[in-house]
Amino acid sequence: MSVSRRDRVFKGSLAPGEIKTNRVHESGRVCADTRCETVLSVYNATGWCWQHERPHPYILQAPRRKRRGSRAA
Repeated sequence: MSVSRRDRVFKGSLAPGEIKTNRVHESGRVCADTRCETVLSVYNATGWCWQHERPHPYILQAPRRKRRGSRAA
């Protein structure tokens, strides 16, 4: 007898640690550029929209993979 997807039960637990909520900023904010009228998202921490935001380095926060065949020193 095959088991349908509806009959499956998935069990698990929450990851340990504190549950973090998203930072929310004031609603109704407008881009700081004087010529722009873009209303910013409550999740946008800067005062500028994506088009006028100052360039900044992007840091990828992901685990690095180990190279194949690499030996420990």
